[in-house]
Amino acid sequence: MSRIPTRPSSSGSWSPPGVPPVLAAVSSSRQPPQSAGRGFRVLHALLHLGARDEHQLAEIARAAGLQPSHASKLLKAAAAENLVERGTRRGTYRLTRESAPLAQEPRTPASTPTVRRIVEDLQQETEVAAAWHEPHFRVGLGLHLTLVDMACPQPELRTAAAQQDGNLRTTAAGRAVLAYAPSEIAVGPDDLPLTLPPATQDTIRSTRIALRRYPGVCTLATPVLRGQHLVGVLSVTGDDRLFQDPLRAQEFAVLLRRAAGRAAGPLRQQAAGRRTA
Repeated sequence: MSRIPTRPSSSGSWSPPGVPPVLAAVSSSRQPPQSAGRGFRVLHALLHLGARDEHQLAEIARAAGLQPSHASKLLKAAAAENLVERGTRRGTYRLTRESAPLAQEPRTPASTPTVRRIVEDLQQETEVAAAWHEPHFRVGLGLHLTLVDMACPQPELRTAAAQQDGNLRTTAAGRAVLAYAPSEIAVGPDDLPLTLPPATQDTIRSTRIALRRYPGVCTLATPVLRGQHLVGVLSVTGDDRLFQDPLRAQEFAVLLRRAAGRAAGPLRQQAAGRRTA
């Protein structure tokens, strides 16, 4: 399972989901958050200009919206981590083989027996649609949400339950992600920040529930946390009339949080198994 830390660590570095671990150097604690974001921009610029070609510093700086001197510093830092390398022509840079996955199409993560069981149990408990989503970050796509598994007996609810709107701020699952994602990667494809109103973020973090209503439909979502790290989002979607009853809505919220708690245990065990294998 990929994971997104809730806050940039004061020691060590982190890797956004869907990006090779070495890319963590671009956003490590050695750089302030604004430099981390600009570090992603030079890599984004190289991808945009042509992932397999070498490009002049001035081209890269222009594509990244940076001064050449600043872009040069970021490129040198990326080169030290084997993300980029100097081209055959003077003053040019290109992506290295280490960065090849950045130019590949992202793959949809497959569900697992653990996730399938959690989703099916939640659907049976609530009798509405249940789904598991995972957050991912990719240069050029920004932070986005992938549907991994769904149990939805009502075909008319499938679209709403999938929570695949392009703007994370417009879905309950997306809001749950944004409440916990670090600002460095909480950006859209255009590199503009994705933020929630402070009151909304505080409510989600204090209750561990995000809500979004559509015409006739309502979705609740909760983060699945491994320690302080976000590894997924669980959601339930149903007829809005069911959620109008405060007691019923509270029951859905309790069942969601319980399911997320059950999910965290098996996920920790799977992670420990991979470390000892």
